[in-house]
Order: sequence, then C-alpha cells, then structure tokens
Amino acid sequence: MRNTTSRLRLAAAAFSALLLAGSALSGSAHAAPEAKAAAEMGVRACGYYETQTDAYYGHCGSTWVKIQVDIDWWPTDIKRCVRPGETHLGTTGEIDNAWAIPGTCG
Repeated sequence: MRNTTSRLRLAAAAFSALLLAGSALSGSAHAAPEAKAAAEMGVRACGYYETQTDAYYGHCGSTWVKIQVDIDWWPTDIKRCVRPGETHLGTTGEIDNAWAIPGTCG
C-alpha cells in the first residue's frame, strides 16, 4: 500500500509539473502585435522570407519603408521603398536577403 501511495504522489507531482510548464509556455505563445498586423494584412511574415521559389518582404508597419535588397548576382545591393503588406522581390535564385534601412520614401 505504501509503495502505491508513493507512486501516486510521484505521478501527481509529475503531472503538476507538466501543467505548470504548459501554462508558462502558453502564456508566451500569444501572437505579437506585429504578427497580428501581418495576419490582418495577409502578410505571411514580417521582414524577409522565402517560399520554395520566391522571395518576399513583409512590411507590417502602417507607412512605406525603405529596404535594402541583396541580389545574388549583382555587385551592389539595391534600395527600394515598399508599401505596407507583402512585396514580391523576385525568385529565391535572384534574391539573397532584404532588410529595412534608415531613410524616407517618396
């Protein structure tokens, strides 16, 4: 009987630890404001991202932003302004990366 009680206590402690860990993780799993804004605009991600074939820049802000685009075969990067939302930059074979830079558009 004593052995069964010890096992039950151990199982209850393990279960409690799992619940506590799960609640801590779920508290941080809420969508960030940027992710919510991206979803509302139909943007898959904020910043540079790729699909299997295409490169995109997802701008989650509400105004235009200047970005620098690293073109794979070009000796210098290009700078361009993009509107809020998703911008197709080219194919993944052409584009290596893109990021926001200081500066104004327009």
